[in-house]
Formats: sequence, structure tokens, C-alpha cells
Amino acid sequence: MAPLSMLLCFLFRFASAALFFHGECVRDVIENPARSTSSEVLTATTLADDGYSTLFPNGTGVKRSDFPSGFLFGTITSSMKHEAAELEDGKTYNIWDHFARNVKGASLDGSIPGQCGDNYHRYAEDHDLVVGLGMNAYRMSIAWSRIYPDGSGKVNELAIAHYNDVINDVLDKGLELFVTLWTQDHPHYVDQAYLGPLNATFVEDFAIYANTCFAAFGDRVKNWITFDEPNDYAGLGFATSQNPPGRCTSNIEIYGTCWEGNSGTEPYIAGHNLLLAHAEAVSIYRRDYQESQNGAIGIALWHRWFEPLTNTSADLAAAQRATDFLLGWFLDPIFSGDYPLSMREYVGKRLPEFTLEQSAKLNGSIDFLGLNVVTAFYAYEYDFYQKDYPDVTSYYLDPKAGTTGEKDGVPIGVGTHDYAVPWIIRKTLEYIKYKYDNFPTYITQTGWGIEDEDDNLDDDSRVDFFMTYYEQLLRAIEEGANVKGVFAWSLLDGFEFNLGLKVRLGIHYVDSDFNRYARKSAKWFKAMLSDSTTSSSRSYL
Repeated sequence: MAPLSMLLCFLFRFASAALFFHGECVRDVIENPARSTSSEVLTATTLADDGYSTLFPNGTGVKRSDFPSGFLFGTITSSMKHEAAELEDGKTYNIWDHFARNVKGASLDGSIPGQCGDNYHRYAEDHDLVVGLGMNAYRMSIAWSRIYPDGSGKVNELAIAHYNDVINDVLDKGLELFVTLWTQDHPHYVDQAYLGPLNATFVEDFAIYANTCFAAFGDRVKNWITFDEPNDYAGLGFATSQNPPGRCTSNIEIYGTCWEGNSGTEPYIAGHNLLLAHAEAVSIYRRDYQESQNGAIGIALWHRWFEPLTNTSADLAAAQRATDFLLGWFLDPIFSGDYPLSMREYVGKRLPEFTLEQSAKLNGSIDFLGLNVVTAFYAYEYDFYQKDYPDVTSYYLDPKAGTTGEKDGVPIGVGTHDYAVPWIIRKTLEYIKYKYDNFPTYITQTGWGIEDEDDNLDDDSRVDFFMTYYEQLLRAIEEGANVKGVFAWSLLDGFEFNLGLKVRLGIHYVDSDFNRYARKSAKWFKAMLSDSTTSSSRSYL
């Protein structure tokens, strides 16, 4: 593989969202990454809600009763991706609102967040959809740019009233609620005023915002998530032009056109302040609210599995470094108070230091871990600095690990960009079991995107994705993984960052008038959770 191709591969394997495209079934890539034969695609003779036996003639793969009692099955909406109403009731633009409107090519199809979902007005209808699927949990987010339109200062009481109504409706419908405070969507004003998480003021402002939410909603919200995919954002936002604020080193062609930034320092500064903001919010919650409100707080990180390309010590070490730089970057400070040793060694003085007080606040600063898990890649030893870029530094080059989706010409999974690789659920949870002492974990996001899906409701590949991933999740639980629930991304089609609406990820199709239509994947969830079909027996299980 040419050096530029390897770097492209590495960059996009770290990219956000689920860059999946419609392809063949995913059942036959469960156990053996090298096995990729054709497989029967689910077909339906009817899409009637009560026609499960014909809709899924081979069964749903797993059923609710296979899982432990009390296991949470949920789905998700995001304030930035699904609410729309971008300037209603006092809200200001968040960073993606501004970026999508002002940067050419910010999304593949030119769409913007305000065109998507209308969950702001239709939240009760959406909660009914969740209940109708038989799910018992729901994950949503609050828009910082609604609560504090200027980042801090005066609270927007209209936003407080709105989210009170939303939260009450969720709970009235019997759903276990998880609320996320940040989904790569802080107010644009925060970036404009002081460059967002490049400045320590971000820590102070996020803590004020979090405190306001705990005080206003914490009597009912029992599961808080501070940040969703901060490890993804810190890389893409500060080492590429792909995501806001689009800052990077300008003379590395793969990063796109950046007018300012430093790919070798700014991702680490941003990540550092995001971690400190998380720790400060958790400290406030535990000191002032947790005992009286009887809740829990965690973080949700983007994770992809890195499988060594070969069994050589070099490739084994490269795969571990790639994991350290993506997952360990945030988890090690949370579990031990400092960054992974490999990051200290390979980044050196460019990696910020924690004070003793900061380290103590970070250490143990979650009650549960959230993992957003979708894909896997092969990793191998490759020194970009020695071979390709001797005069620059970058977060994406620092691990000295190349990635590829193929081994001996055989894809690791299904897909043309990222890959569906169901066995990563088990491997990821096994890694958490041994690396982080089997800490209580939720799969806070997993899902399958289809390009140009639009109004197609027969999303067989998405059905296969969920079927095979949930089968592997069940196996992980049977092998002792301490996983408490799983959330399907997503309830609705929405604005998928730089993918816009070009790639759809909803189990419900949303048309231009914001009407919702159940796809076959939604019907699969209803069938699976109702136990109305028998589990299929699969030879590879």
C-alpha cells in the first residue's frame, strides 16, 4: 500500500459516525475475519406488524428472554442531529450549525442540522415509537446552546421548560432515561470567544452548564453521560478539516485545507481540557447531587477494534498503540489518573501533564462506561515520520500504526468504507474485562448506515447488522462481560456530521415533512423484544 493510501486509511478508520454503505449480508463474518461467503438475505412476504413469522422466517437471531433480567434495550436521538428548530426559543447555533452553513463541503450532500428530524416538536411521538418497539430505555441529549445560548451567563428558561417536558414524557412512558450533556455540539460562541476546548475557560463553562442541568433535571434523570465521543472529536476537529472547528497543520495534504492549527499539539490540548471538564462535572455531581438524587454518571467513547495484521511483535504492539491512542487516551486517565505509557513515550512533551489535583479528580470519575462500537481494522507497524512526513507532527501519525481493512485480499468484514465486524463486540468487552477490571459497561451506540437509502424501508442489511451484533453481545454476556444494556443508533434518520443525510442510520425513515415510517429493522426490534419468534440456530455460533 502506498504511503498516502495508508495515511488515508488510518485517518478514515478514525473518522466519526458509521461510514457504512449498503452491501451484502453480514452474517458470515462473525467468527473468522477471513471468511466472507455469500449468505441468505432476509426477505419478507409481508411488512405487517403482526407478520413476524413471514417477515423473519429464520427467526430474529436472539430474543429478549435470552438476556439477563433487567437488561436495557434502547435507542437514541441527539439534540444536534434530530431536534432541528436550530434558532427556536432562544437557541443559538452550535458548532455544527455554524460549520455546516459556512464551510463548503462540510456535509456530503450539503444538508444542515436544522433540516433533520424535528424531534424538538415531535418528541412525544418519538417516545411512543420507542415504547411501541418494546424497548425499555431511551438515550437523548440536551443542547448546551439552548440552556446557555452564549455558552454561559444567563440561563434560557424556555430551554429548561422544554427539557422538563421532554424528560417527564419519557418517564411517564416507563422508559429508563440516559441523558448526554455534549454530543460535539457546544455553542458556536464558545469557539468564537476562546477557541473552545483549546482554552481552559471551556472547563469552567462546561461545569456551569452541567451544574445547571443537574439542578434542573437531576431529580428525575438517573443516568448522566458527560461527553459523547470526545476522543473522536478531538482528533477530527483539531487534526483535520473534516469536523469543526477544522483546525490542522496546513502542509499535510491528507488533512484537507486548514487555515490555521497544529495537528501535533492541538488534539492533545483539546482532549486534555475535555477530560478536565468531564472530571469537574463529575466532581460537582458527586459532591452536590448524587447522594440526594440517587443517580449515576459516566462517559461515552468512540471505539473501533484494531486487530494485528500479523502475529509479529511489531504488529501486536502497533495494534495496542492504536487502541491506546483512541480508547486509552481517555480511559487511562479516568482509571489511573494519567495517559497511557505509549502516548507519553511517542508524543513526549507535546502531551500535556496533569497536576496532582487534576489526576485525583479524574481517577475513578465514572460510575459506568459507555462504548460506541461499530467497526474493526487491521493494524501494523508503520513509521510515517521516518518514511513520509519527517518535518511535521500529528495525532494521527504519532501511534506509528498503519491500518487496513484487508488481509491477503480478504476484507475484515462487510462494507466499502468502514466494515461491519460483529465479533468486535465480544473482543471489545473482553478487553474491558481484563484491561479495566470488567467495569460496568453499556454499548451506548451501535448501528448501520446505508447510502442514498432515503425512503427504502426494506433495510435487510441493517437487520442483519443488529442481528449479528446482538448475537455476539449475548455471547459476551454469557462469557462474563459486565454489560448492562445496548442502544441502537438511531431511532430516526438525522444529520450525520460530515455525512449529512447522504447516509441514513435510522430504524425509522423521516421524510421531508418529518413524517416517520418504520423500516424493517424497527420491525425486527419489535419482534426480537416481543419474544414472538424463536431464535434461529446458526452453524457459526
